[in-house]
Amino acid sequence: MYFLFSMMELHNIEDINFIERPTMVTVGMFDGVHLGHRQLLRHLAQQASALALQPIVVTFDRHPRQVLDKNYVPRMLCTFDERLELLSQCGVQHVVVASFDRAMASMSACSFARDVLCNKLNMNALLLGYDNVFGSRLYNDFAQLPDLGNELGFKVVRVQAVSLDGVEVSSTKIRHCLMDGDIEKATAMLGSPYSIEGPVVHGRHVGTGLGFPTANIHVADPNKLLPKQGVYALRAICNGQLYAAMANLGAQPTFHQNQIVFEVHLLDFNGELYGNTMQLCFLHRMRDIVNFPSPEALIEQLGKDAAEAKLIYSKTL
Repeated sequence: MYFLFSMMELHNIEDINFIERPTMVTVGMFDGVHLGHRQLLRHLAQQASALALQPIVVTFDRHPRQVLDKNYVPRMLCTFDERLELLSQCGVQHVVVASFDRAMASMSACSFARDVLCNKLNMNALLLGYDNVFGSRLYNDFAQLPDLGNELGFKVVRVQAVSLDGVEVSSTKIRHCLMDGDIEKATAMLGSPYSIEGPVVHGRHVGTGLGFPTANIHVADPNKLLPKQGVYALRAICNGQLYAAMANLGAQPTFHQNQIVFEVHLLDFNGELYGNTMQLCFLHRMRDIVNFPSPEALIEQLGKDAAEAKLIYSKTL
């Protein structure tokens, strides 16, 4: 497979025989493409240029644990397409996708470096994040990569971690922030607001009867992480337009509904949304979901939520 994703060249590793120009390679999932990833990508571009090497990002089509554990359900910060788009926005020009399967899972780090990175990608330098490891745990020879590099003619380079308030930035820590409802800290580590995209589908139309019509968002990827349940201030993007928005992510206890829904109300908007796709950027978790004593009490609170959401949105412009 070969095609352009924005201005980025995308290849499957299986389709590559040998790259003639020597390369500098970095390997990882790059879930979320957070500040730590972005620093790594800057180093890749700068050091590859200084060494006259072609920079290449190697990533995987799925989380390795999905292959190793059939019951594992990943909670990803971005879908595969979102990951590629974020890499492209960071200026990455060459991405190689490795289809992670049982055969790849059984490869040791040195085998992967020799058989794939060197023999296919002509690697002269391997750039790794501060905590980046790869290869089979059963045949764990990751520590021998520098020795292999001396034998085959590539060097191994590490970059330091990026820290915020003394905490090292990582995809795992960002997931914990989102699951705790700490949207601001997740945003700071990601470098931009966490977002979810999906089509608008028909719901129960409860919001319309309350005077706050909502768009019911279908999150198509079951592996996409949903933040902690609650009421959120959002920035919505639909048909290229930006809107202040608020959302209920969770159940609807006032109406005795326990099903988890993601319902979004666009502020200062009138029109039809069904069939459109929206991108929702999380700005702030305003409150917990509450079982109100009456629809009237809920309407009063929704008015307060709308005013707060509009203020939060205005501060992000």
